[in-house]
Amino acid sequence: MQPLRAEHRQALGLHLLSLNADDRAARFGLALKDEAVLRWLAGVDWAAQRAWGAWLPGDGGLVAALQLAPTGQAGAWELAVSVHALARRRGVATRLLKLALAGLPEVRTLLCHHGHPALRAIGQRLGCEVRRGVGEPRLMLIRKV
Repeated sequence: MQPLRAEHRQALGLHLLSLNADDRAARFGLALKDEAVLRWLAGVDWAAQRAWGAWLPGDGGLVAALQLAPTGQAGAWELAVSVHALARRRGVATRLLKLALAGLPEVRTLLCHHGHPALRAIGQRLGCEVRRGVGEPRLMLIRKV
């Protein structure tokens, strides 16, 4: 597991394009087609966001990605996670989020627009207060001080 930077754009793109429609909907809030994923990837502000990835051994490629994007509100960041189906239920997303939070003490609240049940469980495992929203965001993970 390591931080992702602009030079990892191609690996991130391959990972995102490998996701099926349901997984893309969980990651982006809607099932983006390939062209839309590539447009999103081209617009990523690598200087403003923070991202981490989990790689398969050797040259196996990116198997999971976690992105934090600033919201403009102090301490609040948007959280997006994707894990390839073959790597799920192995703690990969939990380890990525734990790594991200350890490196960014200024992050207080994570906004999750899709509210995936796995993110609720991960937040609870990491000791965050978990709040469900009625609208957007559907889930907030709040670090306990």
